[in-house]
Amino acid sequence: MINKILIVRTDRVGDVLLTTPVSTALRHAFPSAKISWLVRPYTAPLLENNPDVDQILVDRGDAIAELIAQIKKEGFDAAIVAYPRWRTVWALWRAGIPVRIGPASKFYSVLFTKRLWQHRSEGKKHEADYNLELLGALGVPFRRYATRFVVTGDEKRVAHKILESHRLTFSKPIVILHPGSGGSSARWPLTHFMELGDRLQMADCDVVVTGGPGEDYQYMMIDNMHRIPVFIAAGSVSLRELGALYSCADLVVTNSTGPLHLAVALGIPTISVYSPITTCHPNRWGPYPAYVEGTKEHEVLVAPLQGDAGECQEDMAAVSVEEVWRLCREKLALKEASASPAKA
Repeated sequence: MINKILIVRTDRVGDVLLTTPVSTALRHAFPSAKISWLVRPYTAPLLENNPDVDQILVDRGDAIAELIAQIKKEGFDAAIVAYPRWRTVWALWRAGIPVRIGPASKFYSVLFTKRLWQHRSEGKKHEADYNLELLGALGVPFRRYATRFVVTGDEKRVAHKILESHRLTFSKPIVILHPGSGGSSARWPLTHFMELGDRLQMADCDVVVTGGPGEDYQYMMIDNMHRIPVFIAAGSVSLRELGALYSCADLVVTNSTGPLHLAVALGIPTISVYSPITTCHPNRWGPYPAYVEGTKEHEVLVAPLQGDAGECQEDMAAVSVEEVWRLCREKLALKEASASPAKA
């Protein structure tokens, strides 16, 4: 009898969001079970207010004995490890969880009671699909569910106030540009984002630029853009406040990064530019489940590879501003704007 289940995902924002379908699938399969998560401190807020999450445990990197004790006292019947690391797999084993499920790709996978061979680095399936496949060990049939991030009414009201403080009136389409990638993938050039931002503002859109840790583009964009957008600097808002701000947008344009998956989980239309490298390709990391199911609410552009065999690298700049601008116009039903606006 499965009464208490632990989902383990101790990496980054996008990874956690792409694992939320596991919670939904478990809720459908075991409606009376208590579903808990073990995550890192900074991703824990992503799971707040999710009706498919009953408890959030945090691994703060303290002594492993403390982690073992934290897990053991909960009396879990099963654990699903979507991101296996020695520390957590050892802790689950020492905590005596009777059913421990995970990929069979690591030497310490012998500590799982049920293992599934997955070659995730080959990118043959989507990350969320790999996660959901693990549930087969509990007899749960494979079925895709949307990713999930739940914003409360109060959080959205605060987000409105933040944007109003920047003189946004909500009378125009709001487009969020996120030029960073958190170091997880190659980026569309900042110059392309700046040109796109100018075109959007000339087409009477409000443009908001967000950044993650170490991603401060404000001064470069102020110096080089014809019209200055609204900047939400890294660290100026919490992760949940960032999500609430995204919930106010009509469109988000970004690279392959956690904030993209945040927008997708909120149901906000997106346009994203991806590297063609296998480990970064949208086949594994694209908007879910739209990319794998071929639906068009989230547009994905994949940069080409350039160079000779053996020395190829992605040419992110080859994805033109014109191409992204065309998709923006389609998403927002905009009229063509001048490509050469006069600087304010």
